[in-house]
Parts: sequence; C-alpha cells; structure tokens
Amino acid sequence: MKRAGASVGRRGPDHTGLGALVNPVTPREAPMNRLSGALAVVVLMLATGCSGPAGSPAQGSPHNAINIHLYQKPKRFSPLDPPTGPDQQVMTLIFDNLLTVDDSYAYAPRLAERWEVGEDRITFHLREGLKWSDGMPFTSKDVLFTYRLLADAKSGSAMAGKLAGAAFEAPDDNTFVIRPARSNVGFLSLIAGPFAFILPEHVLGMEPVDRIAGSVFFNHPTVGMGPYTFVTYKTDQYVELAANPHYRKPIAIPRIFLKPISSDVATAQLGTGEMDLVQISPTDLRAVESLKGITVSARPSPGFVRIAVDQSDKRFADPRVRRAMLHAIDREALVAKLLAGRGRVQNSSFVTPWALPGTLEEYAYDPAKARSLLAEVGWKAGEKVTLSWIPGQRDRDVTATVVQGALGAAGMTVELKQVQAAELLESYEKRTFDLALFGGGSYAVDPSSSVTILNCATFYPTGGNISNFCDESLDALTARADARTDRDQRAKLYQEAAGKDNAQVPYLWLYNPDTLWATGPRLRGFKPGGDFTTGFWNADEWTLAG
Repeated sequence: MKRAGASVGRRGPDHTGLGALVNPVTPREAPMNRLSGALAVVVLMLATGCSGPAGSPAQGSPHNAINIHLYQKPKRFSPLDPPTGPDQQVMTLIFDNLLTVDDSYAYAPRLAERWEVGEDRITFHLREGLKWSDGMPFTSKDVLFTYRLLADAKSGSAMAGKLAGAAFEAPDDNTFVIRPARSNVGFLSLIAGPFAFILPEHVLGMEPVDRIAGSVFFNHPTVGMGPYTFVTYKTDQYVELAANPHYRKPIAIPRIFLKPISSDVATAQLGTGEMDLVQISPTDLRAVESLKGITVSARPSPGFVRIAVDQSDKRFADPRVRRAMLHAIDREALVAKLLAGRGRVQNSSFVTPWALPGTLEEYAYDPAKARSLLAEVGWKAGEKVTLSWIPGQRDRDVTATVVQGALGAAGMTVELKQVQAAELLESYEKRTFDLALFGGGSYAVDPSSSVTILNCATFYPTGGNISNFCDESLDALTARADARTDRDQRAKLYQEAAGKDNAQVPYLWLYNPDTLWATGPRLRGFKPGGDFTTGFWNADEWTLAG
C-alpha cells in the first residue's frame, strides 16, 4: 500500500485546470506578485544591512566572484548517485569527463582530446600532462578506476545499467579503451555530458566497492579535474567553489557561489546585481528583458518535462489509463500560456529529430475521451492519486496544479505533495510514489540517450527508468538500431521504436521548454548548453567584465 501524500495544493473553481493557467491557484503567489514581493524583500535587506554568506554580501558579488542560481537544493556530489539537476550542476564545475555535449548538441573534447569509434571499441586519447586539483598526476588509470566503479552495481552506481557487460582497458597512461557489450553506435551519448565524471583513484582507491557510495568524499569532494575546486556547502545557503590552480588553463574568475533559491527571488536578485547567472522562467522573460545590462540566451531543451507513472502499481499498468491522463491535460495551453509559447508539446520519449516518425498520436485535449478510457478500465471514482514534485521552478509549480485540476475533471482525485530531492529519489527506489513530475535529460544528440529511461534493464536506481516500464520488443528494436552504422537504417528502426513508445505512453510527456538563461553585465563568455545540467559546460571560458 502506498503512503498517501499530504495535500499542499487545492483545485480552483475551474476543474479543467485551464483557469489555473490564466490565474494560477498554487501554494505560492501569482507570478508578478511573487516577483514584486521578492524585490520588496531585497529592498528590505538592503535597507537593514542584511548580508549573505561571507564574501558574498547582499549588495552583489564581490569583485572577484560571481553568484549563480541553483534551481533546487543540492543533496551531495557523487557521480555514482542517480542524477539530480542541482548536484550535477555543481559537479560540472568540480569534476570533468572524457567528452561533453556543447551548445550546438555536438560532442566536444574534455579530458580526452580525441577518440575513435570502431566496430567493437571506442579508443580515447587523453590530454597529456594533466594534474588533479591537489597536484597529483592524472592518467588513464583514474579513468579505468572510475569506469569500473560506474559499471559495478555493488558500488551503488546509477550508470551500472548503461555500462553493463562493457570491458575497459588502459593500455598506457594516455589511452583508455571501452569495449561495449554489444555493437552500439550511440554509446558515446551514454557517457557524454554530466554522467560519467572521472574520480581520483589516489583518493578513493582504497575504499571497498560495496561501501564507496557512502564515502564522506562525496559530501566534500575537494579533489577534482574541473575548472573549480570545492570549498564548502552551507546547507540551504550556498556552495562555494574556488578556481582550480592545476586546471589545464588559467581560470579568470577566482570564486563562484551557487545559491539554491526560488526562481522568482533569483530573477529579482538578477535585477539588483546580486545574481550573475539565472535560469529564468518563461513567465519572467518579458520583465527580465527590460532589465538594463541583462543578456538572455535561449535554446530548445534537449530534455523535456514529464510525469512518471508507477507501472509496478496495477492501477496504472493498462496503457489506456496513461492515455486517458494525457487526453485530460491541455498541454497546448500549457505551452501557449504557461511557457508564453517558448516550448513544444512532447509526444515521445525520443527527442532526436531524425529518430521521430512523421506522425505520432498527439493525444489532443479531450476530457470526454479521458473519462471514457478510464471507464473502460474500471477506474474507481474518488480513488486518491498522489502527484509529487520538487517545488521552486515556476512552470512546474503551476503545472502541478493544472494537472491536479485536469485529472480531477476526468475522474481522478489527485493530491499534491511537495518534496525535496532526497525524498523524491527515495520514493522512486521504494516505489512509494504514484505520479512524479520532473524534467531534464540530454536526449538530443542521439536517440540512444533516451533508451535508458525506457529499457527493461535500467529500472531505477540502476538506470533512469523511473516508471518501471518494460517492453522487450522495443528494447530489441533499439538494440538493432544501435548495432547499425548506417544512419538511415538506424533512423528507420528508431522511428518504429518511437511509434511503440508513443502508443504505450510510458511517461506522461508534457512539454519540451526552451531553456532560458539570463546573465548579468559582469559575466562574459557564458554559452548555454540547452539543458540545465549542461549549463556550465564552458565555465573555463568565463570572464568578468572590467
């Protein structure tokens, strides 16, 4: 029996949820009121002389540091853990990986300066002469140590499912070889970006594999290969980082403070000069663009916002239930009104354009059809369903209330439950959630990236399949596609897989939002990576004005 969540939201008089888009009824105030309120708080702080953390005063960043908005509170900083956005944002700055995905969704070199993809192996040629932030030499042995950990389920690694059956070699200090368990052209997409950060063997090598996940190092990861080193995390206040003196090139900004605050407060602080880099909500775009000296960068997200449905619960096992929920939600209105048109409705777990067929079932807004489908499966009217999410991002806070009203109109009684990251992740593992609203992902570079949220072998926590969805015929299609080297052959198979995915609705796909970053006048050189987890991919190029 699942634990019922406490209701922290309420339905407005318009039970379709459309009214909530115009005048949202949430546990928080309406967008402009919230922004005004946040500005009033800032003014009050300035008037009373309140200050932020040491070296980060309320009246703005010190001359040698910047303040960055974290959209949620970090938990800790371990590449072994299931991925969460704020943890990964910090890790992007203190750790590094073999390659990443840049702002044009192309592979970019990091610790590896080049690589070759063969039929049965990928060979990485590492940059020579690199050092860890503590001055110790970096070699392929560190990469070998890391990948063996990531592939070993006993380490608690969330990457174990992706790397299952792969073999790893370090033939010399500057060469690292991966032999995937099967031919997989898309394998690079599984390890690029903020997923396979390299760990220091000289720090962690003596830790027992079955206990390494609990190492205190991941609370204070003071040794890394990224452009910054970890200094401290003042819980709920800020993460402080300092420039890595042993990084492969000079770092121009000596210090960074990353602050977990709500998006409206962060936007207000952007206007007062207290914040230098903020991921903003589309509802704030017009106000932010009017601020003097602020630059807004936009990219279509390589991920999407969705609702995981626990399919280990027999109530949700029939795909007609999930189709009904999609028909109940006016997703076009969410994009048009909540995102101010800065996004697209999503109808598949695949994002890469060439992997999508010309037509997919669009699950248009149709409350009558939603009620009919629920009646077909014998859904019990009045049975409670809990929708969990992490609060603090404007679009998701409002979306939760809209979904509550929409599903209520279709015959589901939905309770809203605000949770923090640790609680949400625990509910995934223990299967104590019903519906979970979340977003993100880096799925644009290759369709293989999406396989890990669908595959029967990648159930959470050993992979990203949070819904516990399983279709072995879909797995077989994607495996055949990744065994091909011809792009057209891969596309045909992936389009067939996308059709299967679309018909079964493993997730309630909501929307693919534009990722909007706003930079203050002091920060130069920022290039958005599209997704929040890759927003700091070029931090080693950032500079301070004047």
